[in-house]
Amino acid sequence: MAATHTLTARAVFNQSWPIMLANAAAPVVGLVDTFVIGRFVGTQALAGIGLGAVIYGIVYWGFGFLRMSTAGLAAQDDGAGNVEGVQGHILRAVPLGLLIGALVFALQLLLLPAAFAIFTADPALEAEASTYIQARLWGLPATLGTIALMGWFVGISRAGLALQLQVVLNLVNIVLSPLFVIGLGAGLYGVGLASALAEWAGFGMGLMLMRREFIRRGGLQPGVVTRSNLLDPVQLRRLGVANSNIFIRTLALTLGFNFFSNAAASEGSLFMAANHIHMQLITMSALVLDAFAHTAEAVTGAAYGAKDRRRFNRAVRLTTRFSALFALIIGALIIGLGPFLIDGLSIDPAVRDMARTYLPYAALAPIIGFAAYQMDGIFIGTTRTAEMRNAGVAAVVLYIGAHTVLVPLTGPAGIWLAFLFYYAVRALTLGVYYPRILRHIGPETQSASE
Repeated sequence: MAATHTLTARAVFNQSWPIMLANAAAPVVGLVDTFVIGRFVGTQALAGIGLGAVIYGIVYWGFGFLRMSTAGLAAQDDGAGNVEGVQGHILRAVPLGLLIGALVFALQLLLLPAAFAIFTADPALEAEASTYIQARLWGLPATLGTIALMGWFVGISRAGLALQLQVVLNLVNIVLSPLFVIGLGAGLYGVGLASALAEWAGFGMGLMLMRREFIRRGGLQPGVVTRSNLLDPVQLRRLGVANSNIFIRTLALTLGFNFFSNAAASEGSLFMAANHIHMQLITMSALVLDAFAHTAEAVTGAAYGAKDRRRFNRAVRLTTRFSALFALIIGALIIGLGPFLIDGLSIDPAVRDMARTYLPYAALAPIIGFAAYQMDGIFIGTTRTAEMRNAGVAAVVLYIGAHTVLVPLTGPAGIWLAFLFYYAVRALTLGVYYPRILRHIGPETQSASE
């Protein structure tokens, strides 16, 4: 059931707002865990969950390619009206997520010492973090399967299903986390296990929604669930190439943000504390702008699959207008409300002053960065992953080079100037490859859907 109707601004917004809510709901598991441990266990355990969450997060985000590749491939086949292809992509991606999760779980005795060799801490803190991670890992196969499902829902323009999945996951965690910690006294292992069980509940909900979507689209197509189809070398190669390219791109992106964090830390605890506040504002803005990027994945991917240049241009235009508008609104809100948020997040006058000094840079991040989000969405939707890989590596090299030049000239402000430059070059390096997408689609003609 390909989306053949004319894309409207209302349709773009209606698809984007559930993604905003789903994105906003995603951190709730960690917040609930932090609240329960912080209030009912103690400071040492709270530090342990903080370190554990950082390490677990690397695994979570490292395999984020399962969402992106599934979204792009499904969007293209949806646009081309290939129902068998749409179904086949998710039936390959979910087992892959489960397999990777099970493999990481099986290798945890080797992987955890390696992680603590990088994120060093005192033995007591490492023990606390290890306890939390080991419990969370019971849910990792479900987590990675869920990532694939979320990408599929977005790719076929059914973002509301992703929101339903996220709501179920969070509700289960909100119930189980205090039950295990307060009621059963299970401490860090209990809160981690509650989150793992919530992940399985969300995954189960996702499978139910997937089945319902199959039925809505005419049921499971003949020949989809066959060995020859699911192990089709061409399709597996498409998935493997997309995943590997996005993985490298994700590593480059992670390097860029870690470089920024390390640069902030090098300026001392005061600058770092202020920077942490700024990053909360930037993270919140990303939750909004990502929604339009995810919508771009679906609508540009569908047009790309249909080889409909007119429809593709309209999809790019509408999603980018919304993203630019909301970026300006968010930037203005950061400037206007930022001082009040700073006062709410810190009681230290020195931190407050430092955070206010560099607040304009944080406000510029969404305004300059929205184009990077949008280009990511377009390139994911069209699965131009080799270009994403190349652009991601080039952007981080240019960023580090700019940082090296700017900081000696401008001092601490150069850390922010280089970071804003990084947002700009992320978009520009992808922009170099944009004409390739247009050439692949072909010339603009009158679309049958318009």
